[in-house]
Amino acid sequence: MALDYKNPNDWGRSPLTDSALRKQQFKAENPEEWAAMIEADIEALSTPLEESEDYPPFTGTEFIATHSTIDDHPYSAAFGQFLGNGIDPDIANILAFGEKRFDLISEDFDDPIRQLATRIYNRFEEMGYWDELPQESSDINYDLIPY
Repeated sequence: MALDYKNPNDWGRSPLTDSALRKQQFKAENPEEWAAMIEADIEALSTPLEESEDYPPFTGTEFIATHSTIDDHPYSAAFGQFLGNGIDPDIANILAFGEKRFDLISEDFDDPIRQLATRIYNRFEEMGYWDELPQESSDINYDLIPY
């Protein structure tokens, strides 16, 4: 049983609608593969986040949109430094969690933003910032943070 969505009123309304229609068509045409995909999704959801993900539990853009201040961020000093130096919120968030993903800024090693991010990251690493999450803001020596 294959679904055939050729109605011009259905296709092209939005990327979200088109994606939903493609998924419905795939589900109808490939029931075994669909069941395997759903089973894999269920298994992934049952795995605790601490065991399954190395990346932050939220995106930087999502964090900024849902918080009035960055003080609630688990790595607020690093996140604020990366943001304050013009780095995209999502990339700043990944870097703030201790991931060395400077390639997300630029593939060019001579890019000034990438070099700045590397210097900031290295300074936090020298401070032992990611060794243990500070319990209070007084644990951070702000004099060692590059501006």
